[in-house]
Amino acid sequence: MDTHELEARLNAHREVLISLMASMIAGGRHARVFEDLHQDAVFRDGEEDPGIVPSKAFASEAHGAEEIARLLEAARARAAHL
Repeated sequence: MDTHELEARLNAHREVLISLMASMIAGGRHARVFEDLHQDAVFRDGEEDPGIVPSKAFASEAHGAEEIARLLEAARARAAHL
């Protein structure tokens, strides 16, 4: 699988996930799940200043938290139009 195909597949999974999350948000019965995800979207490593160049582990965790935040934002926006 080349990079373009991998990116297309990841984007498709992302769209499905956002649609499912939006449906759950619009239903209003899964608030606890989204509260927990919101907490996961805020990466905390316990340090005040991670330094100018973050370690690979820190960067990886931060990118994951950022993606969760983006998914939540997109799902909430989509749920508002359901």
